[in-house]
Amino acid sequence: MAEAKTTRRTRSGAARTAAPAAAAERTERAGRGYSGADIRVLEGIEAIRTRPGMYIGSTGTTGLHHLIWEALDNATDEAIAGYGKNIWVEIDRDGWVTVRDEARGIPFDPKEINGKTLPTATVIMTVPHSGGKFEQGAYKTAGGLHGVGATVINALSERLELTIWRDGQQFFQTFTRGVPGKHTITPCDPKRTGTQLRWLFDREIFADPAVGYQRDVVESRLRAAAYLNRGIAYHLRIWDDDAGEMVEQTFHSERGLVDYVEELRPRDKESQPLFKEVVAIAETRDDVVIEVAVQPNRGERTRVVSFANGVRTIEGGTHESGFQAALTKVLNDQAIRLGVTKKREFDADLIREGLVAIVSVKLTNPQFEGQTKNRLTNSGVDGIVRSVVGDALTRWMEANESAAREWVRTLEQRRKARDAAKAAARLVMTGKSRRNGALLDAAISDKFIPCNTKDPERAELYLVEGDSAGGSASQGRFSDFQAILKLSGKPLNVARANIERVAKNEEIRTLLQVIGTGSRQAFDISRLRFHKIIIMTDADVDGMHIQALLLTLFLQELPQLIERGHIYLAAPPLYSVRQNGKVTWLRDDEALREWMKGRKGPFELKRYKGLGEMNPRELRETTMDPERRRLRRVTLEDAALAERMVYELMEDTNAEGRRTFLAQRARKYQEIDV
Repeated sequence: MAEAKTTRRTRSGAARTAAPAAAAERTERAGRGYSGADIRVLEGIEAIRTRPGMYIGSTGTTGLHHLIWEALDNATDEAIAGYGKNIWVEIDRDGWVTVRDEARGIPFDPKEINGKTLPTATVIMTVPHSGGKFEQGAYKTAGGLHGVGATVINALSERLELTIWRDGQQFFQTFTRGVPGKHTITPCDPKRTGTQLRWLFDREIFADPAVGYQRDVVESRLRAAAYLNRGIAYHLRIWDDDAGEMVEQTFHSERGLVDYVEELRPRDKESQPLFKEVVAIAETRDDVVIEVAVQPNRGERTRVVSFANGVRTIEGGTHESGFQAALTKVLNDQAIRLGVTKKREFDADLIREGLVAIVSVKLTNPQFEGQTKNRLTNSGVDGIVRSVVGDALTRWMEANESAAREWVRTLEQRRKARDAAKAAARLVMTGKSRRNGALLDAAISDKFIPCNTKDPERAELYLVEGDSAGGSASQGRFSDFQAILKLSGKPLNVARANIERVAKNEEIRTLLQVIGTGSRQAFDISRLRFHKIIIMTDADVDGMHIQALLLTLFLQELPQLIERGHIYLAAPPLYSVRQNGKVTWLRDDEALREWMKGRKGPFELKRYKGLGEMNPRELRETTMDPERRRLRRVTLEDAALAERMVYELMEDTNAEGRRTFLAQRARKYQEIDV
């Protein structure tokens, strides 16, 4: 068969048929030697454009939004330092982004660099690590401390326009793919100050036609910024496809983290607060500003979010570990003091259960892991936060003894329930369950096709809708590391089901057995069998409905898997076009429109409503091959909004609203990952 000659790719992405050529190249290099001529030095704009992922994480939707965050961080740093109270963000229909502040304005006086005299603003926009944040005392708690933010935005934009107002003058300069054009300096209102960046991202860098800005992501970021920087107003104007117009919204909070905790609190009836008051802590110690807001709830859902200098630290860090250590010590001490326990019974995982907390620190020289700043690494912050939170929380609990007693009693009840649940879960975790009176090994269930590897970090589990798609997926998968679990119809709506009904649902029990972690009190991340759990459904309204139901299930029963980044959505293509013997796969209507621009000649177009319409080879090439597929990692960037949306959409009385919502958004979630 001709298909047998198709070049196949290894996990590393290297084509096997290319091996002889690669070997020849190595031989040639060995023959001519290895010298300085083989070394390429990249500097400035060229370095950023060549390796954009080093600076913004990816060239997908996450990286695209990261450009906005860089500009936003710079504007917020100025406002925190006392210069201005308003920041404006605008994203128009054509993809132009504008970020403007009312701060001092970037200096544009002459500055000599590398033998040239340029405006200081031009240097900042074109030379990495040239910002004012390196000057001692310039910013006490800056979020963007690498000095590359403005340069990165400029380097990765097709066109950028910089406008500055200060000292009665307006400075204006344009840049094309990072290269500066001529600048002008003209008079302006002496009272006007500030900086405005306006840019259009570069399609040479962000090449996927599906990459674009998402309103909910931008709103979430600005909302969080308003809570973290109380008193600063963030004004957003953004194009909305559904409304067909620009929409406006302002985010502003005077109570700060207290408002944020109330926003994050789960809305289901089980998650009512143990007491009405939000415990708020604010103190500066050793030049570190610590702000914490905490409220325990009766439910089991945890929302602990941390920030360093206004930057969301998704992977936590020393500030979050210090907070957790203080919380664990104080609650154990108080349980003993109040006679609820006789010894230290509460571990960190138990204490986090049902907790809503915000941890924010601001410090002079934060150290992050990488430019994308997901984790704070300053070693001294751990002890400072632990001391501040420990002292303040002890004082609060001693002054509010009835609330303190309710808190530790609830923890003791949970501890006993968890121990009982773990004992019961051990029986389930043997991999066997009862069905029709007979023992069934989950590994040989007719719904589950296991993979060969036993390494959880390599293993992937595809959740597939129906037998037809499941059959194609099982034949097209990479059996070494990809397992398949076939779903029968729509999953149980857990948002409206009690715990007994959830526990008895065979589909959910099978899913939990296959994943391996258990759920709720019995959850144990060390038992996770698949580090990638991929929801793969049809690209229609019913498929989106199944996605929503599964995400509701994970959010309610296994939220830790979302928080730790283990849940993904597959993005199968909606179209294929064949022209001149070549087949091109297109993900959605926008990609089809882009492909058809200027296209001449006849072509054959096919629309795939369901995964079952693809044969195994097509499904493998488009949706399962790690070298070609598109995945969206499911996150909890704004847990409160996500949970509220899911809960309201899953109301039994809101079927029509649910269907309308899913239809409008059926192809809009386009985050790219591996």
